[in-house]
Amino acid sequence: MGQQKKSYAAFFAAPAVLMALSLCTGSAVAESAAVSFSHKDWDLTCDNTLTCRAAGYAEYDAEDGATVLLTRQAGRGAPVTNRVMLAHFYDEPWQANPPVELIIAGRAVGTLSVAEDESWQMSDAQLALFLDALKKDKPITFREQGSDYVLSGAGSSAVLLKMDDAQGRVNTASAILRKGKANEASVKSPIAAPVIVRAPVVDQRLRPMTAQEEALIKPELLRILAADSDNFCSDDRLDEPWTIAQLNQHSSVVSAPCWMAAYNGGEAYFVISNDMQSAPEWVSDSGNYYENGVISSGMKGRGVGDCWSYQEWVWDGKEFMESSRGDTGRCRAIRVGGAWDIPEVVSQVVEP
Repeated sequence: MGQQKKSYAAFFAAPAVLMALSLCTGSAVAESAAVSFSHKDWDLTCDNTLTCRAAGYAEYDAEDGATVLLTRQAGRGAPVTNRVMLAHFYDEPWQANPPVELIIAGRAVGTLSVAEDESWQMSDAQLALFLDALKKDKPITFREQGSDYVLSGAGSSAVLLKMDDAQGRVNTASAILRKGKANEASVKSPIAAPVIVRAPVVDQRLRPMTAQEEALIKPELLRILAADSDNFCSDDRLDEPWTIAQLNQHSSVVSAPCWMAAYNGGEAYFVISNDMQSAPEWVSDSGNYYENGVISSGMKGRGVGDCWSYQEWVWDGKEFMESSRGDTGRCRAIRVGGAWDIPEVVSQVVEP
């Protein structure tokens, strides 16, 4: 939801004159180089800067599972970094970051280093052994306080090959999976994160609409929503109070209660002209929150809250620009709030 471009030109009429409606969807901040690919127990996401992240997990029904995140920026000489996390979702209390050993084919190959966010890190030598084990389909586990946490290698070859391909490394010396002697000129350079200058706003937070605002604004937006075959908004939610915040002397943002599911809910956000003499611009039907020129969305992947997706849009004085989008990886009961931060869209937001 919230990603398709919509056109409401046939449905919006200003009080005095028929208006042609142009739509702004909170468009992506730049032409995206994003890549998403999954195979068996491994996933790949390359964001719009061409930084790639490959995440592997235990099999779905594993009782004690591990997850590994391999991250590599684009460009020659960029190293592969790693993080390891073990499933401690239901453990309370839990001693943070006790010693963890890497076990390959039943043989211990050293203790991992403690990293941030309740994770660990393999050394360069351990990472080389780890990647070789994935290629040769050797069993991999991580041992903590006498318990072994399994990692599946199923799907890793396809995902790591795709990662090399996305960054132009296949058959070069810097490839993870398929090394060769091809010229490093094929390796793609990183793409600069787009810059968004956040504009100052009049109202930092939404407030309830006045009766006069409801009379002017609500009927037109309801007509737009009713005419849209892709609209997810329910009548019950649309009957709840609507809110508004003034952005500048010309524009305001309106939040309309839209939909409610088992453990997520979404608001429909529009940018309107303060006098309603020009066409509304639709931003998203899955926003959760507005503050100080930023609309944000956070959605659980399932009720226990072990995986989330997120998205943000920033007001630049003319429109809400998509500034970030991503998720926390698979729903595998690793951590409350999710294991990783795996962005699809990143940007540099400059404060006013």
